[in-house]
Amino acid sequence: MCGIWAFMGLGSPSYVVRMAPWHMHRGQEGVSYVCSVGGALIKLDNVNNLASTLCLGHARYSTSGPYNVELQPIVLGDMALVFNGTIANYRELARIMRGEGLEVANEHYDAWVLAMYLRYLLTKHGVEGAIRRLFMTVKGGYAIIAIWKGQLLLIRDPWGIRPLSVGFNEDGIAAASETSALEVLGFKWRELEPGRAVVLNSRGDVSEYGDEFGNGKRAYCALEYIYFMRPDSYFNGISVYNVRQRLGLSLARKEPIKDIDVVAPIPESARIAAQSYAKALGRPMEDLVVKNRFLGRNFIKPPMERNGELYGIVREGVRDKSLALIDDSIIRGDTLRSLIPRLRRYGARAIHVRVSSPPIRYPCFMGMDFPTRRELIAHGRTIDGVREILGANSLIYLTVDELLWSIGVDEVCTACFTGNYPFDVNIDELERDFTR
Repeated sequence: MCGIWAFMGLGSPSYVVRMAPWHMHRGQEGVSYVCSVGGALIKLDNVNNLASTLCLGHARYSTSGPYNVELQPIVLGDMALVFNGTIANYRELARIMRGEGLEVANEHYDAWVLAMYLRYLLTKHGVEGAIRRLFMTVKGGYAIIAIWKGQLLLIRDPWGIRPLSVGFNEDGIAAASETSALEVLGFKWRELEPGRAVVLNSRGDVSEYGDEFGNGKRAYCALEYIYFMRPDSYFNGISVYNVRQRLGLSLARKEPIKDIDVVAPIPESARIAAQSYAKALGRPMEDLVVKNRFLGRNFIKPPMERNGELYGIVREGVRDKSLALIDDSIIRGDTLRSLIPRLRRYGARAIHVRVSSPPIRYPCFMGMDFPTRRELIAHGRTIDGVREILGANSLIYLTVDELLWSIGVDEVCTACFTGNYPFDVNIDELERDFTR
């Protein structure tokens, strides 16, 4: 998972700098840019005061390759690329290129392989042919923004797993992972449809490709709605805020405990579901778990940087209380395993954990950094088994059906809950490919 964005037109460096903060929740390992300057593509960490009409931006959250190394944007001569997602069959793509006599550098990093593969296709088949073959051969969740010979290419995978939107104003055309980044800067925007590509040139000509790939089965990432996207964004025409409200309502509808005193969200992304849950039950919601917002998002940190020092607890608010602790999802369980013993030490009478997603039991190979079953607390365990590890009095998740009702569509990727992936995968093989 990453944040990607671009601008083509007047004041491009200024626009990509202004869009960066609206994507940094999607990647905390670094922000970098590439701009076209005098016909050359130059990678930079700072584009202030630069003269350019075409720039890309990237906020890194690594799902392959080394942690804490800023590898994107990738520049390959006359092509530059930023990419959000994961390419499940990147080793197969590397083999295809080696079969064509190409040397594949950084072949353990899927974004690098994707960039080389796209450049290979563009060189051999032109833009339309390259896009057609990309959609036919690449498996994974991906949104791509690329520069190729002065053109801006915007590409979204046929399943619609990852978000990508296009905006425009009087100065030019923008693209972004988050619709909120476009809206706050005053762009009129639309989401790029799954299986579609838009190509723009400096003259303002726009070409669209991919109709035959946009009519298949969709698989919108459930975790984008549950956790990843900003609540003021839209994903596939659906308000993320409204989805999170319905997730909380779904939890409230199945609540069996009568003596809950107070509802407390795990900040920040569980807050909206917690508000809806508390309102439906007629209970107060209080910020009893307080996040240090200067330390970023714990889940997307590299493993060596994840810790329990991200949260404080309001002691007076939890003493002698029966708490409903609302979390958006439980991946590894690190946060709750750290918080629940502290809540008990501070005098909580009971701790009832409520999760606005189903149990995550399978790895993701489409853009989230949990590529192995062994790291998932719910894999191979019952819900009560997870509850015991967490130390909670009770634990309730949503079912997949309740999740789909909350989102409002059935065409959702539920692979991490069910093991049913949008395309054929060999889990054992992919776990080896993505284990770092």
